[in-house]
Amino acid sequence: MKEIACFVSPHGFGHATRAIAVVEALQRLRPDVHAHFYTTVPRFLFAESLDNFTHHPMLVDVGLAQNSAMDSDLPATIDRLDKLLPYRRDLIEDLACRCAKCSFILCDIAPLGIAVARHAGLPSILVENFTWDWIYQHYADRYPGLSRHQSFLQKLFAKARYRIQTDPLCAVAPRNLFCGPIFRKAKGSRSSLREELGCGEKNLVLVTMGGVFQRLPAFLKVEKFPDYYFLFTGQPETKRLGTNLALLSRDSGHYHPDLLSAADIVVCKAGYSTVAECCQAGVRVISVGRADFPESEPLQRYLAEQLGGVEISPESYQDGSWMAIAESLLSSPRSVPATENGADEVAAFLVKLLE
Repeated sequence: MKEIACFVSPHGFGHATRAIAVVEALQRLRPDVHAHFYTTVPRFLFAESLDNFTHHPMLVDVGLAQNSAMDSDLPATIDRLDKLLPYRRDLIEDLACRCAKCSFILCDIAPLGIAVARHAGLPSILVENFTWDWIYQHYADRYPGLSRHQSFLQKLFAKARYRIQTDPLCAVAPRNLFCGPIFRKAKGSRSSLREELGCGEKNLVLVTMGGVFQRLPAFLKVEKFPDYYFLFTGQPETKRLGTNLALLSRDSGHYHPDLLSAADIVVCKAGYSTVAECCQAGVRVISVGRADFPESEPLQRYLAEQLGGVEISPESYQDGSWMAIAESLLSSPRSVPATENGADEVAAFLVKLLE
């Protein structure tokens, strides 16, 4: 058996799902690979796709503290970074010991894994479409407390032995591989899932905010839209409300790539994994812009180019004016689903490191 370690940022679910897609592709090439995931992302997300893995719940990354799916809390972010960085020597030594039998350490985009790999004498592989130093630089003038953390992380990210960048990309850096979007593959039947959801012939509008809870929009009077079936993910519980509105909890058991494939329109916060999995589904997309989050603009541009995606403001999301856009999009055909998965390219790169 070959063992690998994966240090995964818990900022939303996108870094975890990207790492899952990579490991899933690697295990198709090498079924003997056992993956150890170090993260606070819940175990159920990994179990949806993988069998041969071990989940080690621990804080490995801060990312950005969030008040909601759309709002970051920079003072809280600084406070958490102050407690984690620089990493304690005993933490690095303990993790290096625990990872000693691994062939390499994969990091998406938790830099702790790079530090552990260096101490253990193991190859580190950074998979990213942005790194935290790039994000923090955007806020450093307004929040000077971020500057020392930005500098520390910039130097640490540069020490990764291998760097893999993936579209949609935010900033070009020296790299060993550049690949297309990485996504988990859909598994189920579109028609059977729609039947299970009970949407019938209605237009299925899937609203997803990347694994972070977001309150239902203030406008929502679904009885005004009898031809639509609204499905909100990331809710505290799974339940059906009326004839055309349902809520899904994060652990509802419904596989997110399948939900995207079943939808007629996706309304989303533009996060990496949602964008990549929408490309796989070829679905029509309305994305809610986040003007103060630097990753948002490259992702919005990619959605527009690849899927004809339309960006709306948080205010439009709340007041429901986007429903006119939804009706317009339904008159256009779905995009051709993406068939080339960046995860396969990454797996082909990684398998060589196991030999």
